[in-house]
Amino acid sequence: MRDYALNRAMAAESIGASLVTLYGNWRDRREVAKLARYGDKQLRDLGVSRDDVHWAMRQPLSQNARLALEELVFKRARY
Repeated sequence: MRDYALNRAMAAESIGASLVTLYGNWRDRREVAKLARYGDKQLRDLGVSRDDVHWAMRQPLSQNARLALEELVFKRARY
């Protein structure tokens, strides 16, 4: 019985962590969406294009759009 209670608690904890992660990803996606309102020159100054911003916004909610965009910019700068 104790194992059952521990497993239930661990499952509830992982669901809570998943919800926190999804909320954080949603919040960061909204920040990336704000970049879509910038002009092309401003985006170029930041090192991204409008297509990059739209690509990041199309990522699944399980992935952080802001981190995906940063990784894309980093890889582009490296090459």
